[in-house]
Formats: sequence, C-alpha cells, structure tokens
Amino acid sequence: MTVEISVWSDIACPWCFVGKQRLDRALTLFSETSDVPVAIRWRSFELNPRPQAVDDRPYAERLAQKYGRSVTEAEQMIATMANTIAAEGGTADFGSIVVANTFDAHRLLHWAATIESQDAQVNAQYRLNDALMRAYLGSGLNVSDHEALLNLVGQLGLDVGAARSALSQNRFAQAVRDDEQLAQHYGISGVPFFVIGKYGMSGAQEADQLLAVLNRVVGEDNLLENSADNGPHCDDSGCEP
Repeated sequence: MTVEISVWSDIACPWCFVGKQRLDRALTLFSETSDVPVAIRWRSFELNPRPQAVDDRPYAERLAQKYGRSVTEAEQMIATMANTIAAEGGTADFGSIVVANTFDAHRLLHWAATIESQDAQVNAQYRLNDALMRAYLGSGLNVSDHEALLNLVGQLGLDVGAARSALSQNRFAQAVRDDEQLAQHYGISGVPFFVIGKYGMSGAQEADQLLAVLNRVVGEDNLLENSADNGPHCDDSGCEP
C-alpha cells in the first residue's frame, strides 16, 4: 500500500510553510518505523483570488485592518509568525512580502507534478512549492510575475521552456479550479489542510500529531473524515497568529 496525502495550501500563506516543515518532520519519523511508502499531492488554494495584481500597503497595516487590531498589535502578530517560521527552518521578511494573486504559481505547481520522479515525496512539485514559499516569505517574490517564477524554475534546474509554455498557454488552469472546487466540497475554508488517508486535519499541526495520524491510517480505507480545526492557519480574512 501507499499512504496518500493531499495538502491544500497557498504559497502566500505563512502557516502553510510551517505546516509543510512539520509534515516533513513527521514523515522522517514515520520512515524510521515503517517501510510503507508515502505519496504527497500539493493542491491549490487561493487566499487572495481577486484579479488585481499587487497590494502595496505595509503587511502590518493589511493585517491590522483584517483583524480589527492596531498596527502595533499586528506587528506583534507578525513577530510571532516570523519566530515560528524561523524555528521551522525558514526566513520571513514581512516588510518585503509582495501580496499578489497566486493562480499562475499554482498552475506551475501542477505542471511540476507532471515531471517524473523516483521519489513520490520530494519530487519536482515539492521542490518548487518549497522554493516558492521560501522566496515569497523571505525574498519578496512577486508570485504573479511570470519572469520571476521562471527564474525560480531555472534555479531548481527544471525545464524553463516547458514552464514558460505552460504559463503562456494557460495550461493547468482547470486543475487549479478543480482543487479549489474539491476544497469547497470538503468544507475547507483555511489552509494548510491535510488529508491523510481518511482523516482531514486543519491548520499547521505539530509533527507528532501528523505522525499519529500517519500511523493510524496505515491499512485503513481512504475515506475522508474531518477532525477538529485546532491548528493555526490562513483563510480569506488573514493569517492567525
């Protein structure tokens, strides 16, 4: 058997990076006690699906407006997220973050999923997703800028020409919408959201919680059941601290 994992996430979601890192740690622990293979599918979710390109306001100002807080309180929330991201091996520079639509970046992730790999876990889609999140959080990547996206593809040693063709021909647009429609069907309103076997887990769960579910689903039927929403996450109103 193979344990199938689907993860709904958005590049522009700080907690999705945290959740990804914790899933990595859970999978490493899982591999130490089990030889059951794991296959991960990263699914699309847009926190900001509006068509306009860039919101130039300071991140703290946007966060304060979304949560009805003062800018000082928003800055404290940002510091909490930045510290958590750092503890999980990432870098967050919220002052440089470019808030833009992620639809085309999600299309590229679907393109990367078509690249054959011997490793169902750390494949081209995984590598591109990790690079996109790190560049968005730490380097001010504009995820709606095709040339910036293609530059990142090249840095990973992937086929820039094929990626450019996918972007210019609007390929994988329907795949993104299908993921989002499936999220609506499951009642997913925030990310990250993990479907591991028959269990749904919302928010950036701790590694030991993810590991417990991995161990539990081995040998079980692949039917979805929702667990409590008890992890930090991002939704269309913003990111919880």
